[in-house]
Amino acid sequence: MSRRSDNKLRQSINVLERMLLTTPDTNTVLLRCLTQLMTLLDADFGCVFLCRDIQGDRIPWELIGCYRKAGQVLTEVENSSTCPAVPVRLQSKLVAGRCINSKEHKDVSPPTLNISSEIHNFFCIPLTDSQRLYAVVYLCNTPEALPENTENRLRPFFAAANCLLRTSHRRTFQSAFQGQSALDRPERLLELLDSLFNTVLLVDESDTIILCNQAAAAMLGLPRRDLFGLPLAKFLPKGIPYLSSRISLRELDKASDPHGKTTWRGVPALSASGNKMLVDLNAFEISLAGKNYRGLVIDDISERMQSATDYHVVLQRLQALTNLAPIAILQLNQHWECIYTNDTWCEYCQMTIDETMGFGWLNGLHLNDSNQFLDQVRNDTAHLGKYQGELRLQSPLGKITWVKASACCLYSEVGESIGIIMTFSDITDHLNNERRLQELAEKDQLTGLINRAFFNDRVNIALKGVNRFGSVALMFLDLDEFKQINDTFGHDVGDELLREMANRLRDTLREVDTIARIGGDEFTVLLTNVQKTRSITTIADKLIRTLAKPFTHNKRPIYVTCSIGIAVADQETMEARQLIKQADSALYKAKRAGRNQYKFYTEELDQRADLHIHLRHSLKDRERKDFRVVYQPQVDARTTEIVGFEVLARWKRPDIDTIDTGECIKMIEESGLIGEFSEWLFQEVFSYIGKWIKTILKLGVTFSINLSAKQLHDENLANNIYYQCTLHNIPPKAIILEVTETALIEDPRIATQSLNSLNQMGFGIALDDFGTGYSSLHYLRKMPFQCVKVDRSFVKDVTHEMEDAEIVSAILNLAETLKLNVIAEGVDNDDVKKWLIKHNCPFHQGFLYHKPLEAKEVSHFFDSYSQEDNDIKVEI
Repeated sequence: MSRRSDNKLRQSINVLERMLLTTPDTNTVLLRCLTQLMTLLDADFGCVFLCRDIQGDRIPWELIGCYRKAGQVLTEVENSSTCPAVPVRLQSKLVAGRCINSKEHKDVSPPTLNISSEIHNFFCIPLTDSQRLYAVVYLCNTPEALPENTENRLRPFFAAANCLLRTSHRRTFQSAFQGQSALDRPERLLELLDSLFNTVLLVDESDTIILCNQAAAAMLGLPRRDLFGLPLAKFLPKGIPYLSSRISLRELDKASDPHGKTTWRGVPALSASGNKMLVDLNAFEISLAGKNYRGLVIDDISERMQSATDYHVVLQRLQALTNLAPIAILQLNQHWECIYTNDTWCEYCQMTIDETMGFGWLNGLHLNDSNQFLDQVRNDTAHLGKYQGELRLQSPLGKITWVKASACCLYSEVGESIGIIMTFSDITDHLNNERRLQELAEKDQLTGLINRAFFNDRVNIALKGVNRFGSVALMFLDLDEFKQINDTFGHDVGDELLREMANRLRDTLREVDTIARIGGDEFTVLLTNVQKTRSITTIADKLIRTLAKPFTHNKRPIYVTCSIGIAVADQETMEARQLIKQADSALYKAKRAGRNQYKFYTEELDQRADLHIHLRHSLKDRERKDFRVVYQPQVDARTTEIVGFEVLARWKRPDIDTIDTGECIKMIEESGLIGEFSEWLFQEVFSYIGKWIKTILKLGVTFSINLSAKQLHDENLANNIYYQCTLHNIPPKAIILEVTETALIEDPRIATQSLNSLNQMGFGIALDDFGTGYSSLHYLRKMPFQCVKVDRSFVKDVTHEMEDAEIVSAILNLAETLKLNVIAEGVDNDDVKKWLIKHNCPFHQGFLYHKPLEAKEVSHFFDSYSQEDNDIKVEI
C-alpha cells in the first residue's frame, strides 16, 4: 500500500471499530476482515480459515468463507479446500504473526479453491495476538507491485481485527452463560462452548462434571461423553480454594479475605492418563435450568512453564561454561549487536558487560584492525559460514592484547541467518616468544639492526612491488677512515661508535625504511614507495649532515664522515643482487670523488645529484652570476593600471636547463644556504627599488617579495629587512612580504611573532598560494594579513571547472568578509579575466597582461612615466 491509500486503511479500521458496538460472532468478524483486506489490497479472490485450536504441531483449519471480485463488487462464492491451508513447515511463522507471500515462498501453493480462474500469486495474513492464532486470510491475485512495507502499513488494521476477535469471543462466552434463552437448549450451549479456544468445565454442587467443551476433552485426554459424571478431584487432586470454602463466587469477591480471588495460577492438574500439568483457572457461576452451577475456564501452561524452566537451566549452564572457558565469547544478532558476552571478554578489554552490549563491543577492537576485521568476518561468514584470523584488542587505558579470532553463523529453523558467535583466545605471549626467536635469527647482535641475510629477503620483496607501489632505492653507507678509529681508540670504541651510528640512522629515517648492518662499518638502507627523486637526495643530504656530527667518547669528540652510494630500481625485473651491486659501485664512486658525499648509479639520478652540486656552487659564488631577478606585474583589470610587482628569482647555468622557481627555492633551503641567498636577494631588489622610489610612492605601486619557511625562524628577520629599507631610503609600506601556508604550519608561534614584528614596522603581509595547503581561518583571523593570493591551479580553470569556480568564489567571499584584498595568479586568457571581474576580483597577475620583466624593463617603464600623469597607463 502506498501512502495515498492510507485513507482507505482508515476507513477499513473504522468499519471494524463500529462492529464493536454490535455483538457479532467470530465468523461474521472474519468475513468482514476478509472483504476489507481484499478491498485494500485489490485482490481478485480471497478466503479465510479459522484455527480451532493448536494441538502440538497440528493446526486444524476450518474454511469460513470465500469471495471473488466481479468488477468493483465482492461476491461470496462456494468453494472447497482439498489441502491444508498452510504447509506444516510454515505454521511457526503464522503463529509468530509473520505474513507469507508467494514471492518469498515460490514453492508454497495456496489452498485449492473452487474457482475457475488461475491463481498467479497469493498473500497470506495471520490474525494473531500474544495468546492465540485466530485465523488466516488468503488473498489471491494481488497487484505484482505490492510494496515491501505492506505488512507494516497494515499493522493498525491487524490490531483492530485482533481486538474485535477477542471481544467477539468474550461476548460469545458471556452470552453462553448469561443469556437464559440460549441455555434452554443444551445443544446450543455445546455449540457455543465448542467455538471457544479455552477449556471450559461445568460442575454441580458435588463437584461432578456435567458439561464440557471439545477443548476440555482434548486437554484431559478423554472423550467428552466419558468426562460427564466424573469428579473434578480426579483432574485437580489438590483442589482449588473455593472448593474447600463452599462459598459462592459472589461472596468470595466481597469477602474481606485479601487473598480471595476468582483466578488461580499454577494449579497442579492431571490428565486421564496421569500426566501432570500446571494450569491457570478462572471460576464463574452460571444458572442453568433453574439450578446454579460452577464453571471453570482452564488454560494449560505446563509447556510454557517447562520451556521457561528449560531455558533458565540452559542459560545458567551456558553462562557457567562460557565464564569458565579461557577464551572470550561474543554472540551477535543479525544487526551485529552484542546480545551475550562472558567474563573473559570483559577481562581482555577492561569493559563491563553493560558496556559491551549493543554496539559497545566494537570499542574493544583496536582502531587499526577493526575495519579490516569486520569486513573479513562479514565476507567469510557470508560465503563460508565461518572465519578465522588474528587481530588486536585494546582496553580504554591502552592495553593491547593479541588474539586469535574465530566466528561462525547461527541459523533459524528455516535457514535464515540470525547472528554470529565469536571466540577470541589470547596469543600475546605466543607472538612475543616468536618475535624474540625471530629477532635472534634476523638481527645484528651489536647494533640491533637486521643482518645481511634478512636484508636480502627484504630487497627481494620490495622489488616485487615496484610496478604497484613505486621505485625502490638502495643506499650503501660506509664510514670514512673507520679503520683509523679502531687502531687509535680500540675496537670497544669502534663498536660504541657503530651502535651510535645505528641509533642516528633510526632517528633520521622513517619507520617503514629498512636499515641493516651487513658487516664491519657497512650499513644499508632500503627506501620503498619512492615517487620523486628529490626525496632520495633529501634523505641522503640529511644522513650526511647527521653522521657528520661528532661522536663523543669520554667527553672527547670523534669526527667521522660517511660516504653513500645509491641505486634505484624502477622495474620488477631487476634482481636484488644486481641492485646491491649497483649501490656498491655508486659507493665506490662517492669515495673516489672525495668521500663525505653521495653518488647515484643511474645516469638520470647522477644528473640530479649534479644539479644539487651545481646549485651549491652557484650559491657559494658571492657575485651570484647564475642568478637573476625578474618582476611580474600585478594589474587592476578594470583600468589596466599596474598596481604592483612580484619579485621572482631565476637560476640559469649554460650547462643546465632552467628549473622551476619553487623547486629551486626548496633546493636552496635544503642546502642550508637560504639565509645567505635571501640577504643577497634583498640587497639586489632594494638597490633597484631605491632608484625608483619617488615614482613608486607617487604611483602607490608595491613590490612583493617571498619569504621562505626557514627565514621565519630567524629572530633577526624583521630587523634585517628594516635595516635594508633604511639603507636605501625605502618606506616599509612599499614592500609586501609573502608567505605560504606551509611556512605557517611548520611553527605557527615563531611565524606569528616574525609577521607581527614586520607588520608593526609597516610592511604589508600577504598569504601566497592560498587554498593549496591546509588552509585555516585561524591564520587569516589571527595573523596580520592584508592580502591573499589565489593560486593559479584554481584560477586557470574557473570558466570550465565547476569545482574550481566554487573554490575561488568561496575564497573571494571569505576575503570580503575578513576585509582582505585578493590577487588572482595565473590569469592567462580573457575569459578568466572577465569571470574574475564579474566576481569582484579586479587585481590580476598573469601572462595575459605581462610576462616577468627584467630590471631594465621596469626602469624603462618608470622612466616613461610623465610627471603630469597621475596614473600609469599600460596597454594590454
